[in-house]
Amino acid sequence: LTLRKMSVRLVAEYVSEKVKQSGSRPEEELEDVAQIMFEGVEKRNMRSSILDDKLVEEIILALFQKGEADAGPSTEIISAFEMPRFSYDCIKRAFYKVATPASVFAQAHAKISLYQERLQMLQHRVQRNKFFSKPMLEVSTGKRDYCELATVQGVMQSRGETRYLLGLLTEIEDGAIFLEDATGSVRADLTNAVPTAGMFTENCIIVAEGALRRDDVFQVNFLGFPSCESREDFGIATGGENFFGGADVRLEDVPKKLELEQQAEHEMFVVIADLWLDRPECVANFRAVMEGFESVPNVPSHFILMGNFTSAPVSAVSGDLRQIAAHFDALAELICCFPRIKEHATFVLIPGPHDPAPSPALPRPPLTSLFTKKFMQLLPNSQFTSNPCRIRFHSQELVFFRADMQSRMRRLCRLDINTSETEILFKHMAMTMLQQGNLCPLPLSVQPVYWE
Repeated sequence: LTLRKMSVRLVAEYVSEKVKQSGSRPEEELEDVAQIMFEGVEKRNMRSSILDDKLVEEIILALFQKGEADAGPSTEIISAFEMPRFSYDCIKRAFYKVATPASVFAQAHAKISLYQERLQMLQHRVQRNKFFSKPMLEVSTGKRDYCELATVQGVMQSRGETRYLLGLLTEIEDGAIFLEDATGSVRADLTNAVPTAGMFTENCIIVAEGALRRDDVFQVNFLGFPSCESREDFGIATGGENFFGGADVRLEDVPKKLELEQQAEHEMFVVIADLWLDRPECVANFRAVMEGFESVPNVPSHFILMGNFTSAPVSAVSGDLRQIAAHFDALAELICCFPRIKEHATFVLIPGPHDPAPSPALPRPPLTSLFTKKFMQLLPNSQFTSNPCRIRFHSQELVFFRADMQSRMRRLCRLDINTSETEILFKHMAMTMLQQGNLCPLPLSVQPVYWE
């Protein structure tokens, strides 16, 4: 191929920029550009080996745009109302993306689907576990190297035999515990059950080992949660679908994101909760925090401010909303007193459980524009999002959820917590959430959630 003078200059600028960014050798980048140019010539069926400036400019521009797309934004904030929705197809054993938008006014069948999809997703995960995965070629040796999951219907037909049952822990009758799945429900006796670590509350999905007694009660011997799996294994099992939300991240883009993440070692997230704006001493402490970060060489890139933003619960009906709006205006003016933080930092505000909202159901929407209008004018880089919400920072996926879950889950435990591994309640709560794949594994009567 023959390049004109202007084309050579464009290629040289691109190669120089790539060498600065990646630290690679100029020869490697030049070979990549040449290969792409050959492909461009073949696609256009050009007869001449001399490339005009317009074609070279198109190729170089596409390469620059591809580089920006591969890197992607360093931080993405994803509201709970923007998260992708997936459903599991039991026949094809695959997840597919739900195209219809979610609604806060869902139909009645959505309540049933809420539990069905949770159960199917965890069942899919358990069956991928090596202890519950049946080998492709099973040799009949009289001894199994795996455990087979049974349904409630199957348990009812195998009285006296030890079975492993995956089901929802629920209370259908007052004072009686049941295990329920898609095939039915069976009363369970947890009196002598030995649980693993975690909080076994009503509405949790569990794996129980036991046998059906003559009185049709499932006697549970051991109790556990569906085991977790690594992010890589989950990505392979689901075909690389983007369950997190935001821009799609291809597997080939992960090394680039990891590299950018290591280079961004000066970036910092500051998380502050219970910033009570109606308490002068709390505002004074926040000012002291801002003064400290204003004086450091690299100011934090993000301030995550989580509610509650008032010391007492405020409803959208009975609360003095104008007074609360004035508190947020004063907060914005306070932040503007620190020019470096105002210029370089992004403020993300997440409502708490006692902040004004149209409903106590989760997820809670962002704070209303009545509070945020002046704040956004003074701090255009700020963002008001839902509770919970998700934030992707390069390769890291972060979830922020503000709620008093530990005490509520502890009160609703149906079994004593097994403290042989740890006595720290927070670890038991976190373990339960991770293994349930759910931030709020509580009954809808205790904590309502939007069905879709």
